[in-house]
Amino acid sequence: MELILQYFQVILPELFLVCLLVLLVLVDLILKEKKALLITLTFAGVLVELYLVTHQYFDTTQPVSGFFNLILLNSYSAFWKMLLSVSTLIVILILTINKEQKRLAEFLTLILTILIGSNLLIMSSNLLMIFLSVEIISIASYIITTFAFNRASAESGLKYLLFGAAASAVMLYGMSLLYAQTLTLEYPSQQFLDALLEAEALPVIVSFILVLAGLFFKIAAFPFHIWAPDIYTSAPTSAVAYFSVVPKLAGFAILTKVVLVFNLFGQAPINWITFLSIVAMITLTVGNFSAIWQSNVKRMLAYSSIAHTGFLLAGFAAFSETALQHVLFYASVYLIMNLGAFLLVHYFEVKHNFTKVEDYKGLINTYPFLSIIFLIFMISLAGLPPTGGFTAKYLVFSSIWDSYNTTENQWLIYLLIFGLVNTVISLFYYLKIPFYMIFRSGADGGVVYKNNLSLENFLGGLLVLAILLIFFKPDWLMGMINSVSFAF
Repeated sequence: MELILQYFQVILPELFLVCLLVLLVLVDLILKEKKALLITLTFAGVLVELYLVTHQYFDTTQPVSGFFNLILLNSYSAFWKMLLSVSTLIVILILTINKEQKRLAEFLTLILTILIGSNLLIMSSNLLMIFLSVEIISIASYIITTFAFNRASAESGLKYLLFGAAASAVMLYGMSLLYAQTLTLEYPSQQFLDALLEAEALPVIVSFILVLAGLFFKIAAFPFHIWAPDIYTSAPTSAVAYFSVVPKLAGFAILTKVVLVFNLFGQAPINWITFLSIVAMITLTVGNFSAIWQSNVKRMLAYSSIAHTGFLLAGFAAFSETALQHVLFYASVYLIMNLGAFLLVHYFEVKHNFTKVEDYKGLINTYPFLSIIFLIFMISLAGLPPTGGFTAKYLVFSSIWDSYNTTENQWLIYLLIFGLVNTVISLFYYLKIPFYMIFRSGADGGVVYKNNLSLENFLGGLLVLAILLIFFKPDWLMGMINSVSFAF
């Protein structure tokens, strides 16, 4: 009985989310006028879940396994779960901007399903659990993509399903090959490591690559990024905001754990620093160069998201504990600035049907406060001071340089140069919207927007404040990250 209680304590936040999900379904079935209640219940429920996860973060001094080593809770997984919960709260607030959102109860339950799957994925210490968690996330994502209820979103949902099914099949085959070589699915176990150290190099490499293919699809890394632009363009913007952060960060969290195990104490048949550096460089270049030519704002942000995947991989490629801490810092900043950008894109899409960059002409005259906020988010995404985006990129680059001095791997120098060049290139599209806002006059010379107490003003101002605070006072966030344990 004590063991069962211990297991349930490990997944207490996830159990609470399941109960919340069931409650939302019941409210939707019983009540008629329920939109405000559904939003309030979901927001309050995720807030409670965030409290439970935060409690786990501060209370978990040693890793705790559960359900016969299917999952492992430690401060590393708890920190990632905190990031996902904060992201979910922000997306729920973004969702309230669109008063005409169809099937709201279903939309919210699918968001909670993705959050549950993401939390389980982060804690997974078994290959089968990784696969099941990825499928929970994926199936909910396929459905939510179609919630614009038009032909384009239905087509994108089908594309997403086909790409996702292929990626899952490839990953599952890689896992089956690993099981055949190790006779265990517990990838952090000593049996798993010993068996791979004694196995032939070629089948081990093939297994690793197949497993990583499925995870690269989840985080939209090259060459498994091609689904992102179409999905981002056609899906509801609030769903896109969620896709760009929660599944991506969950995928990156488990990718980090898996690759650290696959490194086999430095005796792996793959040089992971070189491999990750090459993937990061190509992902950065593809994302930034493709974004330059986009006129659709959501499509541009899709390629921006791919580029930021490249920066996360670049930080991880440094392959040190300090680098992992800087990756956590980058992820924390990324969720704030990316969701802030999508908040304003969603608002102007709902209120004025803005979809193209040119639609934002002269917006500084009618929406001065929101325009300034949008400018700060774009500057942060580009990595310029005085924003948290600059601090995050500086830490990633410093990790790469420190790792080069330690390992003398030439690919890290190439990665550093590619990262710096791509940061400059990104300015050409990140500053495109602010340029149209400030230096181009719009057709509508309307009255200045004065509703200072609106949700978009409050939430946007709060996120900008966080971005600026991280630049001027980064030690409060780094203090939390420094206490994270990377013992798996």
